[in-house]
Amino acid sequence: MKKLSVILLLVLGCMFVVGGAPASAARKPMDRDKALTTLNTNFQYDKVELGQYLDKGLSYMELKNICLHAYAAKKPLQEVAQLREKYGWIRVKHLLGLTPEKFAKREMEYKAERMERLFGLDKKLSMKYMKLGYGGHSVKRAIALSKNCDKSVEELLAMKT
Repeated sequence: MKKLSVILLLVLGCMFVVGGAPASAARKPMDRDKALTTLNTNFQYDKVELGQYLDKGLSYMELKNICLHAYAAKKPLQEVAQLREKYGWIRVKHLLGLTPEKFAKREMEYKAERMERLFGLDKKLSMKYMKLGYGGHSVKRAIALSKNCDKSVEELLAMKT
């Protein structure tokens, strides 16, 4: 049984390394209402404005990137969307004044603010652990778990393998 499990893992691993996900696992476009709700919840931008971009044919992922860049640069969505129509993301970042360091810092702030707003987790505490290199999802889980067990956030994060 162990050999079968190992072989199956190797085969699946090779599929994703060599050719990506199987054709049946291709992503379907996100439902418009779900996309609007998710982007509005995550970034706090107006649903009507977000809907206009989806109606123009932008994908959910493209609009999510526009939202993130607008948030990071503290610019209106429209300004970032107009830049994105003309340029690739590297040039857009440059024109918005987003150095890699500044973008990473603002993305981390976005994640911490979102965790505070949606889950009631302390922003400063979340930032502390994300600055140490832990992913937002790991920090969120560790903080939540630490409230319900006898382990500290540090102990829980140290258990991450």
